[in-house]
Amino acid sequence: IGNKSYSGDRIPDVDYARRDADAFKRYLTDVLGYREGNIIDLRDATQAKMEAALGNERTHEGTIWQWIRPGESDVTVFYSGHGVPGLKSKRGYLLPVDADPNKPEINGFPVDTLYRNLSKLLARSVTVYLDACFSGDSPKGMLIESASGMTVTPRMPENTKGLVVLTAAQGGQVASWDKKKQHGLFTQYLLEALYGNADKEKYGDGDGKVTLKEVKNYLDREMTYAARREYGRIQQATVKGKKDMVLVAFDGG
Repeated sequence: IGNKSYSGDRIPDVDYARRDADAFKRYLTDVLGYREGNIIDLRDATQAKMEAALGNERTHEGTIWQWIRPGESDVTVFYSGHGVPGLKSKRGYLLPVDADPNKPEINGFPVDTLYRNLSKLLARSVTVYLDACFSGDSPKGMLIESASGMTVTPRMPENTKGLVVLTAAQGGQVASWDKKKQHGLFTQYLLEALYGNADKEKYGDGDGKVTLKEVKNYLDREMTYAARREYGRIQQATVKGKKDMVLVAFDGG
């Protein structure tokens, strides 16, 4: 999902969201071997389109549920776009392009619902990458009113077996952009890690397998440093899941 252009004059674009989605789609096909026909590709997704694909709080039986083979399928979810906190619910929300950031409880997509629905799929593995933050802030300014100082951490479901989650920032941090590469900072360094850099010296063990722990090491060293050097701000990825989970293997690793 690449959500760049939002309705409403006061919601800034996420300049590189479509480029992020393009780059991640290439990774899925070129490295992980996903068939084009097995990729649900949403750009500037409305609430209806996101719920149709991912389900909602009433049912998890969206398009992904229709397509998978329980116990056999590997599911990967990538999102680049705005995220916001719910001031009333204290939950984190992904923001559809037709949503009001001040009313995410009505028209946002709850992140904890995303996790819960994915955990119900009974897939062999589920990996979630979110290039979004839940501070109510963005590189182009605040999205919602009266959100200063608010921190939300999306809840994980009790059944998290096989579920891996990486998000661009923690707590009240802002998800920054890499203006030179024209990607979200998280997406840029995440893909560098997944294409093999995280398995190299300083980050990994060079065994041809990129694990969740190695990706975290890479993001902690490279993305966090880039955010501090370029913007003078702290940005640390949130990582949940088994640290030895292999996200991609090369050369028969």
